Amino acid sequence: MVKEIRLYIEGGGNTNYGKARLRAGFGQFFEEIVQRARRRNVRWQLILCGPRDAAFDGFRHALKDHPSAFNILLVDSEGPVSKPPWAHLATRDPWQRPENASDDSC
Repeated sequence: MVKEIRLYIEGGGNTNYGKARLRAGFGQFFEEIVQRARRRNVRWQLILCGPRDAAFDGFRHALKDHPSAFNILLVDSEGPVSKPPWAHLATRDPWQRPENASDDSC
């Protein structure tokens, strides 16, 4: 069973103020899910990364640094999605899908 969920989010800019405001918004958006997770003793973290590439880098490192957590990458789709998540991202970004990342993590 997962004991920690870590969400790596694109956005918030490069300032602590921008990231704090976006974290507050996502906190409200995910409030019900966060409370359900916490009732089951699952730790929940929203990690605001600023630029898109920084979110991917944070996610990629989390797969190595926090392998027992459910690590999730949340970035803008930049358009309609008609393929599985990693295939869609490959059409826009030069990212290689991490070996241990599933479509559920993106």
